[in-house]
Amino acid sequence: MTYKVLTEEQVEHFIEKGWVKLAGAYARQDALEAQEFLWTEVEKRSGVRQDDRATWTEPLVQINEVFLTPAFARCNTERLGDAIEDLIGHGRWANRTVYGETEKLSGFGWWPVNFSLDADKPWTVPLNGWHWDGIHFKHFVDSPDQGLLCLCLFSDVAHQGGGTFIVEGSHKVVARFLEGYPEGLEIGEAIRTLNRQHPYLRELTGADRKKDKEADAIPADPMQGAGTPDGSAAEAVAQARIDTFMNENYIDADGFTLRVLETTGEAGDAILCHPFLYHSSSQNLIGVPRFMCNRTTPVVERLNLKRENEADYSPLEISIRKALERQ
Repeated sequence: MTYKVLTEEQVEHFIEKGWVKLAGAYARQDALEAQEFLWTEVEKRSGVRQDDRATWTEPLVQINEVFLTPAFARCNTERLGDAIEDLIGHGRWANRTVYGETEKLSGFGWWPVNFSLDADKPWTVPLNGWHWDGIHFKHFVDSPDQGLLCLCLFSDVAHQGGGTFIVEGSHKVVARFLEGYPEGLEIGEAIRTLNRQHPYLRELTGADRKKDKEADAIPADPMQGAGTPDGSAAEAVAQARIDTFMNENYIDADGFTLRVLETTGEAGDAILCHPFLYHSSSQNLIGVPRFMCNRTTPVVERLNLKRENEADYSPLEISIRKALERQ
């Protein structure tokens, strides 16, 4: 198929790794104006004041709303929409914004505004929180409900600044797993089951620790002990997880290459992720509030993994077919 925004290399990266960064998905100026609006919402919900760092005592302020101010509306750019449809198929985004038609614009939300989450602990790969998205629907290998997971940045996100952790290649593992459940699964059951079944995910999430004979000797949280006399031990555990999951590739029994990656970017960037990609929140150790939201891009109908014309497959469908060895 013909791509309007992404290059062939970017599309291939999405198919193989499960994500691609779209730099300048919308104007930085518009992103920062939207951020100023979000500061007013933060101040309504907490004791935090933008101009007084002494009030930034809450590690995370959650704003469970979708917004469409003029600045957010301008962030619904043609560039972003076309890049999304480069991956899910042109004309297949169920609520595609028609550029310039305000009544059809979709908003941005929800907002976990990360000020200093777990800033008192050694930076590491988290044990908890790993998931793929979709609490609002039943999961099948061809579910249309998610489309993509779009991480939309409204602040600069530097190293150790709260950028989302992702597991490259995990979209293939999830695709192979979901194919084995043609009746579908709710998200909680699906994640718990796969975490127990897959060796890499079992270790990443600690899914088997309660069964481990040495579990009592292993902190439930790998960052436990920071800031205490035993802090050096926690730092060693934290570094061990970084070495295991970020500094080395893991190749599973199906030949899928897995590795944890920290996403970073600038205000105005969007990271377009496969709907099956495992991800988790991360610590913010640098003291710069992180403003980011996740958006879904539901597809008009179920994914079609058996099209008559090869040219009609979207990159999203191709990625799943490759994982299922149909490509």
